[in-house]
Amino acid sequence: MARNPMRDQVAIVGIGITEYGRHLDGRTSLSFALEAARKAIDDAGLTKQDIDGICGTSIVEFEDVHEGLGIPQLTWSLNTMRGTIPPHQVAAAAHAVFSGACETALVVHGHTRGPSNSKSAGNDPFRLRALPQSQARNPPRSPLDHAAFWAHSGDAYGAYGGRYLWEFGAPRETFGMIAINSRTNASANPHAILRTPLTMEDYLSARMIREPLCLFDMDLPCDGGNALVITTAERARALPNKPVYIHAATFGESRFGTHYYEQARSYRELSVWPCMRKLWAKSDLALADVDVFYPYEGFTNIAVAWLEASGYCDAGGAHGFLREHWSEEENRLRINDRVLVQPAGGSLSQGASQGFSYFYDAAQQIRGEAPNQVPEARAALVCAGGIFHNSTAFVLRGD
Repeated sequence: MARNPMRDQVAIVGIGITEYGRHLDGRTSLSFALEAARKAIDDAGLTKQDIDGICGTSIVEFEDVHEGLGIPQLTWSLNTMRGTIPPHQVAAAAHAVFSGACETALVVHGHTRGPSNSKSAGNDPFRLRALPQSQARNPPRSPLDHAAFWAHSGDAYGAYGGRYLWEFGAPRETFGMIAINSRTNASANPHAILRTPLTMEDYLSARMIREPLCLFDMDLPCDGGNALVITTAERARALPNKPVYIHAATFGESRFGTHYYEQARSYRELSVWPCMRKLWAKSDLALADVDVFYPYEGFTNIAVAWLEASGYCDAGGAHGFLREHWSEEENRLRINDRVLVQPAGGSLSQGASQGFSYFYDAAQQIRGEAPNQVPEARAALVCAGGIFHNSTAFVLRGD
């Protein structure tokens, strides 16, 4: 058992989400962040005077959130640059509360579609400020110009998706089941953008973006916002909502493929694997205790990697596992006839939030309030980040 003094000592007590949309004109990432933050604070049964810690990405400066909400004073804050995703900040806020740097932390993220594919984001100075220079100023000179490709892009994940199919002899339907599952689940989620049912025929005939990844393999850029309130377990028990304890949390990275995906020597050495090994070493719960599973699916092959690294099946075994646990009647995954995977629709169908929306649904599941509620759900496995770097994972649980 690895050291984990923070185990069950902090809890998510408030959650907030805004409308998600493709073209929510007139809105900025800051406006979404402020709306979600107010909802999360209200949901927790707290006021702005109770918040003494804030963190967010550089997409929304925490100073703007601090002033916009009118929070009197802070004793802790963290604002990070690109490459750090909101789930990282959930872990940072939990550590800040546990250490005593603050008593109650607000984690907030507002997001708009990138300037290259959005009307609303084109006038958003917060989003423009965070646009990676490598994308804005250094386009690839040729398909072999690896240094110009950002490791979060479809180029990198398409290449590694092709490698996965070749290395393990898997069909494209492996990725297709991930996409179909998310779409089916999204149909019951009022916050999801895409709710029209998706068939395997639809998937296989969809426009190819970066072979072997098609339109339905890639997350859905959107406008929206999410926020969480985290405080001590002791204080959580006196608040209105059922506490959602952060039982274990960890980050993972390997030295292969960190920035240049073509240097990734082995699929089993990518960052999701050390991340999950450490998470299970820190957790008193095991995979069999998980009631809801949130594998990050910025691209469908990332979700496949999380599925395998989590221990549901061996590397390369996803296709057989997905077929075995596929409900033809429901047109979705139901692991062991119980566990739902991305029950809110995830990044592929609800909308891309860099994995932050997963915490909203996971908290709802544990509180018994989710649209696709798993009966008596007590534990959630939340995995976020890509396979080359920035992998992070959490075990959340109820009482």
